[in-house]
Amino acid sequence: MPKKQVGNAIREARKQNALTQEELAKKIGVVQGTLSLWENGKHEPDEDSKAKLRTVLGTNFLGSGSEDADASSVLAEWLSRVRQEKNMTVAQVAERAGLSVPTIYGIEAGKSQNPRQRTVRLLEKAVGKKFEAEFQKSLKEASTIEGLGELQDFDPHDEHDWPEEPGIYVLYDISDRPIYVGMGKSIGGRIADHQDKFWFKRPIVERAAFVPIKEEKLRRQVETVLIKFLRSNAIINKQQVQRD
Repeated sequence: MPKKQVGNAIREARKQNALTQEELAKKIGVVQGTLSLWENGKHEPDEDSKAKLRTVLGTNFLGSGSEDADASSVLAEWLSRVRQEKNMTVAQVAERAGLSVPTIYGIEAGKSQNPRQRTVRLLEKAVGKKFEAEFQKSLKEASTIEGLGELQDFDPHDEHDWPEEPGIYVLYDISDRPIYVGMGKSIGGRIADHQDKFWFKRPIVERAAFVPIKEEKLRRQVETVLIKFLRSNAIINKQQVQRD
């Protein structure tokens, strides 16, 4: 395997395990500069170093360098590892972060694929450790829709987590099926309108995501297209968008 490919495999496996270069280097007994040279494809680890890398990153890490690590799994791995290092329960992290227990469980299970930057900051404060900049960049890149904005998850049952931005939002049930598409000048305001609906409760509405879109015309166009795509899986909103 070429040195560049080996380097990519090390980098992506490291990210998949939510380890910084400094943390991984310490675990395998090398300096950070050496690990950086490996990841950049300038040098290749010897067989002894590869064996140590396999112990930390998994026996098949050399077969994982062709794709970027899934961003949600990086956050899940980081939070689970740091929480255990701090001897904290899920409930304790939730309380300190001001987030719901289901939100924390969802993140650790990798279900929160597009966590908001606000959520990550709250988690950092709760566990007392930074989510490294390279991981933050991976999250942002994975959730950004070119030409629109960043797709972000939020808890529809926690009013403190409701986004106030204008945009499009989607509600999902417990099996992650999209069941409702809506839009508004204030997404939080629209979510507040749903509170008295008979269907707005778990497990029918389990989680939500939104894309901020300032322009009203574009919001309406995106909403219409999404509802047509979802067809009968989505509840018809008040606009009664036509389904084929």
